[in-house]
Amino acid sequence: MTNDDAWGWVSAREIRDAILAGEVSALDVTEAALSRIASRDAEIHAFLTVMGDEALRTAAELDAHLAAGGTPGPLHGVPISLKDEVWTKDVRSTFGSKIYEDFIPEEDSEVVRRLREAGAVIVGKTQLPEFASWPRSKNFVGEEARNPFDPTRISGASSSGSAASVAAGMVPLSLGSDGGGSIRIPSSLNGTVGLFPTPGLVSDRASFSYSPYGSLGPIGRSVTDVALMLQVVAGNDPSNPSSLPGSAPDYLVDLERGVEGLKIAFTPDFGWIDVDPHIAALTKEAVLQLGDAGADVHFPSLSIEDIWHAFMAVTRGAVEFGGEHPVFTSSLPHMIRVMEHFGDLIPPLQAAALEAGPLSREEYEEGFEVIERVRAQMDELLSTYDVICSPTMACIAPRIPDEWEMPYSDERMGTNFTSLSNVCRQAALSYPVGLVEGMPVGLQIIGPSRSEGLVLRVARALEQQRPFLHHPERLS
Repeated sequence: MTNDDAWGWVSAREIRDAILAGEVSALDVTEAALSRIASRDAEIHAFLTVMGDEALRTAAELDAHLAAGGTPGPLHGVPISLKDEVWTKDVRSTFGSKIYEDFIPEEDSEVVRRLREAGAVIVGKTQLPEFASWPRSKNFVGEEARNPFDPTRISGASSSGSAASVAAGMVPLSLGSDGGGSIRIPSSLNGTVGLFPTPGLVSDRASFSYSPYGSLGPIGRSVTDVALMLQVVAGNDPSNPSSLPGSAPDYLVDLERGVEGLKIAFTPDFGWIDVDPHIAALTKEAVLQLGDAGADVHFPSLSIEDIWHAFMAVTRGAVEFGGEHPVFTSSLPHMIRVMEHFGDLIPPLQAAALEAGPLSREEYEEGFEVIERVRAQMDELLSTYDVICSPTMACIAPRIPDEWEMPYSDERMGTNFTSLSNVCRQAALSYPVGLVEGMPVGLQIIGPSRSEGLVLRVARALEQQRPFLHHPERLS
């Protein structure tokens, strides 16, 4: 391995420790990350914007700060990437759209401010589908992101580039967002750890985030790194009315407690999902290892209602009937603005929403009735079990199809397992448990609302039992 390659596979915590020990400088690590991006991203297309000059300047400032006796932050000198949904001051923030291709924010998102304050070095903004609402990262701004394990396959959506940048060893951590599975789906397909926090735990102020069921959240190669990033970005933002009250707990303090005595349920399909049997078997095998670590593992027969159409109804109607902020990409008012800018240059999902016309209040209210029933079911289950485990995805990463074709066989865009946590506003994480046909597979761990510490603790216990040692270059 070259020096650049060596630093590409080091954890965020190890990078920070090496910098503080004087074994390497923040500038050295940043240069290595930028070198990795230069050598790998021509094939992977994880980045829309590389912030090379700014990253080198930030790293040099961090080295000077440390040399002068300054206190290092928890991510001191760690290179990270950001999904191009969050705003970065004086750096374009596109949301994957031609409408915003040249948009230069005058302020950082609140999460970006916190990451900078923690000493993170932002090396670039990553690829996503237009308006973060398509199951591939194909858009009109840049090249579609590809899967580092097999570049003929998709990297998942919508945090496509974020997961790919981590999986390809360009950065140890990335900030993504998840409104129906958009952190967990690409994490499963790319072999990374991805956490969907309870909506409102991480502030979305000064960003393009729009869904009442969504959240910004961390993607990494280790559970500890994901907990570390969550510790930095979580907690109340007084300037954001949708921010949950209270400060963030210490997500690292109980990380090593293990799963002794925890009641864990596993379902391969929630009673209706058509899942690849190899994925079902692999994820069950992983859960059984939690049993070996002391957990009380159960296999209840579950029948959870398919919430896809209800989910679409309540999110499409969020602007018209719910007063949600600021826009939802499938709302008719937003579609009209898009058409004014684009004419025929419009992604298929938005085109379908426009063709469908406005949603009725009756459809919106019926959608909420379904969601309330499912929430009651999930709340009852999580009063019996500490966490519920399932596959994250029903399939491995699909091949990149032609033009704007869907990569999945049904309309749910790969969210079959994941959107449940969004509508129930429950914390969920995807952990890579192995490979099927040479491609990564994720196990989903779902906990109650604001149970991120518990979900991370279970994932960490699984990581100790079943470390994911694969990366694409070890397989080639």
